[in-house]
Amino acid sequence: MATATPTEHEHHHHDMPTSGGPLTRVALSATLHCLTGCAIGEVLGMVIGTSLGFSELGTVALAVGLAFIFGYALTSLPLLRAGFALSAVIPIALAADTLSITVMEIVDNAIMLGVPGAMEAGVGSLLFWGSLSFALVVAGAVALPVNRWLIGRGKGHAVVHATGVHGGPSPRVVGVIAAVGFVFGSVVLISELTDGSPVDGGHGAAPAGHADEPAADPVRGLSASAGGLTLRLERAQLPRGVATDLRFTVRDGSGAPVRDFEVEHEKRMHLIVVRRDLTSFQHLHPTMSRAGTWRTRLTLPAGGRYRVFADFKRDGRNVTLARDVSVGGPFDRVALPPPATVAAAGDGLSVRVAGGRPSAGVETELAFDVTRAGRAAALQPYLGARGHLVALRATDLAYLHVHPTEDARTAAGRVSFATQFPTAGRYRLFLQVRHDDRVRTAAFTTDVAG
Repeated sequence: MATATPTEHEHHHHDMPTSGGPLTRVALSATLHCLTGCAIGEVLGMVIGTSLGFSELGTVALAVGLAFIFGYALTSLPLLRAGFALSAVIPIALAADTLSITVMEIVDNAIMLGVPGAMEAGVGSLLFWGSLSFALVVAGAVALPVNRWLIGRGKGHAVVHATGVHGGPSPRVVGVIAAVGFVFGSVVLISELTDGSPVDGGHGAAPAGHADEPAADPVRGLSASAGGLTLRLERAQLPRGVATDLRFTVRDGSGAPVRDFEVEHEKRMHLIVVRRDLTSFQHLHPTMSRAGTWRTRLTLPAGGRYRVFADFKRDGRNVTLARDVSVGGPFDRVALPPPATVAAAGDGLSVRVAGGRPSAGVETELAFDVTRAGRAAALQPYLGARGHLVALRATDLAYLHVHPTEDARTAAGRVSFATQFPTAGRYRLFLQVRHDDRVRTAAFTTDVAG
């Protein structure tokens, strides 16, 4: 096949504008072309990285690499189809796209890393897609003046234009998609910012009606950041079946580790670790170094993604922050057991749910009767109460505010809590009680009425 050189196609193009509106229109077309390849690579990289549990740095590196590959490919393929030799196409693609893609990647990845919880939310979350859509369009807007400056000096996409070969996606179609993406992303991020007060609360907040305690949100743990605080895990990947140190910090708005935690339920930090299909549950109490780094020993038995909740109290307010960690190995998602009113807690203990089906939007009392051989079990205090309860919404692992309500008149073997289920649907409850100096866990699936 005959090959061509740039000079053989020059008679097909018009002189490039060097100023004014015509130059801006050419730069916009070039930017949309570049944004297309950049967006394809960025989306693929983010989806692959977050789905496989890569660290934030690993996901960003993959996204950047794929963005350059697809960006160069969209410029190169029309030239190759027109008969240009590969040796001629490579320098053209490098000259046309390198600076533009670099600017876009710096901007869009900075936005993704800067939006609290966006990277951790995962591909099933509106926050992830809204942040990514917004980031890509803003990145294109920042790259537009860069491309205009290059083209006005005969560089950048002016090099492609000089070949007389024009290909790739329609700028009009890309422009419409970008506009829709910007509106979608803006709506999602504005909703996040105006969703109410900071996400806080904890399993130890005071019962409703205590005027000296701030009201707690019924839902939290959906983000790594809330109320000016951010959870930072030292590692995003952990080995399977091996006891490992999990280290983390809670950082303030300046990035400094927080150290002034308050005691809540006899501990300054409660760490809850659950697999995303809710088949594995651990409640741990890490220790903090003088520098503000928390540490605990953790063994995760099976492959998959796990949600790590840091539940604590600071400045009189309860806060729950959460991030994901991934564990290598085969992952077979297990369906939740159907709703039941009785569960075994081990050591011969049986736990029965007392009361009717809870309803969404109203405070609900959850009572559990713990028995052994048909008689009320002698429960020992655990974390300052007869028991501890974690409630998670099955769809997104939202962490619900729960507090104990029993008093001296509560029947032996009964553990009671108050909570508010924000929406109808399926929830998983993990009840922990102490008996014979051992902490036992009973898990329930419950359906909440609308």
